[in-house]
Amino acid sequence: MIDSRSFEEIALGDSNGIEPSVHDGVATLSIPQSTERFWTAAALTDFQQRVQALGLDPSVRALVITGEPGQAFSHGIDLSVLADGSKVASAGVGRQFAQAFAALRRFPGISVAALTGNATDAGLECALCCDFRIAEPGTQFALAPGRHGLVPVAGGSQLLPRLVGEVWAKRLLLCGETVDADQALAMGLVDAISEPGQAPVLAATWARRSFDLGPKAVRAAKQLIEHARMRPLETGFAAERDWMVELQGSAEQAEGIKAGLEGRAPHWNDQTWNGSDR
Repeated sequence: MIDSRSFEEIALGDSNGIEPSVHDGVATLSIPQSTERFWTAAALTDFQQRVQALGLDPSVRALVITGEPGQAFSHGIDLSVLADGSKVASAGVGRQFAQAFAALRRFPGISVAALTGNATDAGLECALCCDFRIAEPGTQFALAPGRHGLVPVAGGSQLLPRLVGEVWAKRLLLCGETVDADQALAMGLVDAISEPGQAPVLAATWARRSFDLGPKAVRAAKQLIEHARMRPLETGFAAERDWMVELQGSAEQAEGIKAGLEGRAPHWNDQTWNGSDR
């Protein structure tokens, strides 16, 4: 029997909110989902709030998004919440996914998805919103909500072709193909394959690579790359120049230039990485 509760109602009591851990500047957040590994309204709200809070935490410079060991990284939406054909319900679902995953895209530091298990539909869309993706061996990926008469709900139709090209995007979205970790690496869907059980560890290693760079500069460069995705080339050139002026004269830039002139590694001031400076 189909559960006819709304998207909001079905979530109550079903979401496994997990507190993030922070170690040496890297926050690790396990996706809070229902026991069936579907996104629910409560899970999306929880996820959005936690990501936003981590983005304002001065002790956090990078974020690793992971699943639970031995389980799928994430599936999509619980189909029962769309079973009654309500356009209002569909709009609400889309809005919540958009808000939650936009928070992930806007996280100011480096974000890495540690894909500990299969990622399908909205689960893969979540990973697409991260800067990098690290997969466990044998992990499988699919983005084919069309098999349920649906389309991507959280930006997958826009982000996937930008990442892997139009042909591969069409093979996944239009033909319903599933790719394994090796194929995903070859096509650029994931950036590395870890040893078994080590995706979160490798993801944290990748995240910390950014710590050698000025935190404000990382934030600026990330915004510029996002700009390049979405806007005309000439406006991107102008945005680069604007950021150059914005960073000029800052304590961070002064230290970076001084270190370069002295032939040493820079000593970044943690105070430059805080919520009031973003």
